[in-house]
Amino acid sequence: MRKVKYYYRHIIFMNQENKLKIEKIIIFKHGIGYFLLKGTMKGTGTFELEFNVDEMNDILKSLFVLDTSEKGHISFISYDAAITPDQLLKNIMIDIPNVNSFTSLITQLKGAKIEISIGRQTSEKRKGIIMGMEEIEKIKNDIKITDKLLVLLLEETGKIVKIPFSEISEFDVLNKDIKNDLKFFLDTIISGIKKDSKKIIINCESGGNDENERTIFVSYLHESPIWKTSYRLIMSKEQEEQNKCLLAGYSLIENITNQDWEDIELTLVAGMPVSFIYDFYRPIIMERPIIEPPKVLSAKPTDIEEEMAFDEFKAYRGGGAPKMKKEAIGTAMEYAKAPMAPARAVMTSPDTTISGGLSDDMLLDKMRFATKTQTKELGELFEYKISNPVTIKRKKSALVPLLTEEIKTKKILLYNKNEHDKNPNACLEITNNSALILERGPVTIIYDDNLAGESIIPFMNKDDTRLLNYAVEQAVIINTEQKTENLNVHKVSFGGAYCYEYYYTNLNTVYKIKNKTEEPKELYIDHPKKPDYKIIEKPEEPEETANYWRFKLILEPKSAIEFKLLERKENYSSYYIWNWTKKDILNKISFYIKKQFIEKELESNLREIAELIGDLAQFQNQKSKLENEQNQMISEQERLRENISVLGDSTQEASLKEKYVNKLTLQENRFEAIKAEINDLEKQINKLNKEIEKKLYNLKSD
Repeated sequence: MRKVKYYYRHIIFMNQENKLKIEKIIIFKHGIGYFLLKGTMKGTGTFELEFNVDEMNDILKSLFVLDTSEKGHISFISYDAAITPDQLLKNIMIDIPNVNSFTSLITQLKGAKIEISIGRQTSEKRKGIIMGMEEIEKIKNDIKITDKLLVLLLEETGKIVKIPFSEISEFDVLNKDIKNDLKFFLDTIISGIKKDSKKIIINCESGGNDENERTIFVSYLHESPIWKTSYRLIMSKEQEEQNKCLLAGYSLIENITNQDWEDIELTLVAGMPVSFIYDFYRPIIMERPIIEPPKVLSAKPTDIEEEMAFDEFKAYRGGGAPKMKKEAIGTAMEYAKAPMAPARAVMTSPDTTISGGLSDDMLLDKMRFATKTQTKELGELFEYKISNPVTIKRKKSALVPLLTEEIKTKKILLYNKNEHDKNPNACLEITNNSALILERGPVTIIYDDNLAGESIIPFMNKDDTRLLNYAVEQAVIINTEQKTENLNVHKVSFGGAYCYEYYYTNLNTVYKIKNKTEEPKELYIDHPKKPDYKIIEKPEEPEETANYWRFKLILEPKSAIEFKLLERKENYSSYYIWNWTKKDILNKISFYIKKQFIEKELESNLREIAELIGDLAQFQNQKSKLENEQNQMISEQERLRENISVLGDSTQEASLKEKYVNKLTLQENRFEAIKAEINDLEKQINKLNKEIEKKLYNLKSD
């Protein structure tokens, strides 16, 4: 998986004549920026852009260039290949080292046709073919000096001459291929200095109107840091009484490119459009099969044709917050309102307040003047267009004013046992009654020129209402008590040889709430929803969230109350009727009739089943007794046979043996009789089992 980069290099390269300037940037929430550039040109020329190699895929899949003139057009767009300088120079016959560059070049150009100028003041031009070079050592002032000479075959006379390098003032290669290779070598070496950077060259044609200045637009998509939103929520005591506050939003924009953004048109788009990286830039080489050349003239490769081939949501009906009693309102007016649980109290004077001494209306007008944002819905997206030009220097970031709105706000307390066991959260209930969609972001809450706390504003559509918790109200204490109670059976049902007895489980919850402050409080209690439980007794009608029942109540000053809820869930116990005896069934029938749980027909069916189960028990008991007798006889017969086997042929032993044989005969006759009785009983038992089973599975109750 490709790692997400938090930086990139984005260079707009411009020559002295033709410049491209960023005019407009649209930054999306999913990490893509749309850049629009503008430039002017006379005649035929080029614009150059330079990007990091990893950015080329996005650029190539989105680059769009337009010449708005009547005849001018874009002839083609070229860009550096996705290979290294070493790979580019692999097939170039010239290689110029860093040391002795000219000497090395002369050696590699042997046989090339050149034109040179000799002399500094009055130059003499000569054409010829390079044969090579020579080095001559001289002694000058006791110092050895090496002179380098160019050996040249003159074109005019065919003579071979030696020309010192020091006398050559100009050197021109007349062979076009060699000159192109030399230029390509130097261009490649220069571009290789900027590692991983690639150029895109836009070739513009005048169409014959060389004197007319034409406007060229260039646009592309580019990986860009997402824009982030933060808010300031400012409320005075007067605004609190009017249930409103001032919401100021800022967007954090990061220019991590290598060019200044000067007076650009900036647009921020919220939403999540589909975006991806497509590997356009690097060459894709398909593997091809290797086919041997034919050994027989008539054999050849054959071209083979390719085949063508929910949960259902109920309508929300809010009951609204309960109205504060007149007595509570009167009491509240007698006391000075406390600030919104500030994190740290700060002593301020009128000249050092956050509003600078301005009234709420003047502060709103002042901030709106600095915030000029046009908004527009774009289907699944939402656009913030910053009307004031934006300037952000390269490698710098800026907080850009995004919105200034007056929105509906109300101070409340919210208790959730799963968050704070003893105290509620101090919250602001805000409603986005502005014309804007609010993006998710942190918010700093200022009340009466003090820091009240911080929170997170979630994504809010128009007219959405959300709660922002910014502090814990420690002056309101809440204890929760719960007790579970199982009630008596209130209903029975039958099905599939089972009996189901239904009973209710009651859950009693008591919220003991103490308001230690000297002002009324509006408290929301988020009571957790429990599977299958229904609230049957409640002092107020709740609102419903995904996981909670939300009750809204008023706490009077210096008061202590109990808020009680009764929830009920229906449970059941199941019994397999086969496990009941006749007595068990008759006892259950008596209980069900007394409670009027069953009708006469069901009672009759159950009594029949009870009688059959009683008969079955008798037959099974008889069978069990016979089987016990049979087992005892088997043991006795084994003993008699062992005794007979040890007796001899004497008269006394013969008499005893006869006695044992007679006894065995009698037992064998009884054994056969028992076996016959057991067989008859088994038939009766099987018949009863089938009959009981049929009646059990036909048992039904309304």
